[in-house]
Amino acid sequence: MSHPFPHSVLDNISKPIEEARGLPNNAFIDPAFLQLENETLFRRHWVFAGRQSEIPNPGDIKMVDIADQPLLLVRGKDNAVRAFYNVCPHRGAQIVTEDRTGARVIACKYHAWTFELEGPLRARAHFNGPNKHAKADASDPNCPSLYPVVSDTWYDAIFVNLDGNAGPLKDHLDPVLRQAEGFDISQFQYTRTVEGEFDSNWKLTVENWSDVYHVFAVHPTLNKIMDADARTGMETDRNLIYCRWGYDADTLAREVLPIAQGLQGQARNTSFMGHLFPALCISFHPAAFLLWDYKPLAHDRTKVKLHIYAAGDAATNPAVQKHLDDRVEYYTGLNGEDDEVCRLMQRGRRADGYDGGRFAPYWDKGTLHLAQLVLDAVS
Repeated sequence: MSHPFPHSVLDNISKPIEEARGLPNNAFIDPAFLQLENETLFRRHWVFAGRQSEIPNPGDIKMVDIADQPLLLVRGKDNAVRAFYNVCPHRGAQIVTEDRTGARVIACKYHAWTFELEGPLRARAHFNGPNKHAKADASDPNCPSLYPVVSDTWYDAIFVNLDGNAGPLKDHLDPVLRQAEGFDISQFQYTRTVEGEFDSNWKLTVENWSDVYHVFAVHPTLNKIMDADARTGMETDRNLIYCRWGYDADTLAREVLPIAQGLQGQARNTSFMGHLFPALCISFHPAAFLLWDYKPLAHDRTKVKLHIYAAGDAATNPAVQKHLDDRVEYYTGLNGEDDEVCRLMQRGRRADGYDGGRFAPYWDKGTLHLAQLVLDAVS
């Protein structure tokens, strides 16, 4: 595949951060570039697809779109989670049209072919003529199954890899587990989801998420919580862009949600924020574990789902439900504060005079690293 950018762009991105330039404007404002990303970047990497807690029981089915591809997440009768393309292998009709709970089979509305939850064909109604039904014959090489998608799970998260060549999920997650050492996520249970949209390209949206530099200007409440002297700029570790900040004793003393037990080292009084390429952001806190799922809706629109996990019995304890509701309101407010600056970045990328920008060496190593990851992925 020929490279989508001229050599001058590659050379500028490869320079030391004091001299480097970022991605050119068409990477953010051209719908064709998002199509290229869907065909390469999002198909080649592990992508967060949903929560296991969304399909807790056998027969539960969740519809999702990844890289413009319609998929199903299915809990089988064996309790295993699988992913399939949402298409019938007969005539190519979308096979599932709404999320399901407790389904016994997966049935196509067009010709009533049925498939097991684990994927194999079960039966084809009237296949050999009126009232001449055909059951599945595993010995028949032409006997169809639902088309599988490579998937794996970590904690409550379900990941898929569309091209099947991304390697083990463990390797993909390794930088997160290494950099967030000391946090025990087994103590956290799902509580709430916050949804929103940004009028900006997905790359600008996730750049903003991991950008600590803008906190003092955009997030007054968060700025008070974060210990200014304990903030770091973005650092990088392979497919991970991350930063940390510390909490002072007073902030931790005011925490109304249960704090996880047995946190080790800096995890006891530090938050960790990691952007796992391509578009899942993960943050660990003494009282919360958060998954920020960013999905491009268009070249200039991004959907975010924030999944909130709390420690101990907070998910079911009536005494803390009001505090969880307040936390949802807080994160909704944070998204609202970021909405304008993300929209302004998207608008600014229309300016022909913009040459990829300048970088603040202390803060912006992650932004430059994201540009390099994107370039590698679409090549």
